[in-house]
Amino acid sequence: MKTKMKVMMMAAIVMIVAGCSVVKPGYNAMKWKPLSKKGLVTNKIYSNGVVWHWPWDGIVDYNMQWQTYNEDVSILTEDELHINMTVSVTLRPVESELPQLELQVGESYYEEVVKPEFISLVRNEFSHYKYSLVSPKSPEIEAKILTRLVELTKGKHLEFDRVTVKHIEYPKVVTMAVDEKLAVQQAIEQKEYEMKIAEKNAEIQRILAKGQRDAQQIIDAGLTQRYLQYKALEVQDKLSTSPNTKFYFVPLGKDGLPIIVDSGSHDK
Repeated sequence: MKTKMKVMMMAAIVMIVAGCSVVKPGYNAMKWKPLSKKGLVTNKIYSNGVVWHWPWDGIVDYNMQWQTYNEDVSILTEDELHINMTVSVTLRPVESELPQLELQVGESYYEEVVKPEFISLVRNEFSHYKYSLVSPKSPEIEAKILTRLVELTKGKHLEFDRVTVKHIEYPKVVTMAVDEKLAVQQAIEQKEYEMKIAEKNAEIQRILAKGQRDAQQIIDAGLTQRYLQYKALEVQDKLSTSPNTKFYFVPLGKDGLPIIVDSGSHDK
């Protein structure tokens, strides 16, 4: 009797455990009854928590958070250059249309519905641009791809957030050309900088020379004939008071200045 009771208790525990499913945070779920003609129970959607059901039944759950899928795509630009890039698309199921998504598309909705259209759109849109415009025009191209993707997947019970170009890998010939162009540009900028320094130095020298010239002109303008004669008279006056030296003063010399002659004799 005790053994039978243990078996019954164990069976009850197994049934309870088997009849319990947990819906993870961020997920929504629906009951699935494989033995029923109806199969999927669509009148109630369960969010995170415990869902009770018969052991032979189960649940179908979907991640309802925004999910980002990355794709490596090789494109041919308008000027026939092959470029590899990584492009992503962010989407999620429409919560109110979850039963229709399960019945019409299934859990592999990205692989079957979105991915083929997404890759095709990326290749097509970028093929209308030259390689030099791929990067600067990326925001514009991303918007175009997103708009077309929404149109092409209309009625598939999905909503889209954004398309993003994450990485662009140019061929070596392009990167080498860009490096050379940058090196030349840097050399040009260095030469322009040196020329500006030389021009500044020349300007400084011109200013200094002009200052010296102006100063000399002021000095020259002050050395008038009368001024020089006046200074000569001052010298004559000082020499005339000397007790040990005799001088002769010729009244008029060159430029109207008196000539001073030392007699060479000394008083004893």
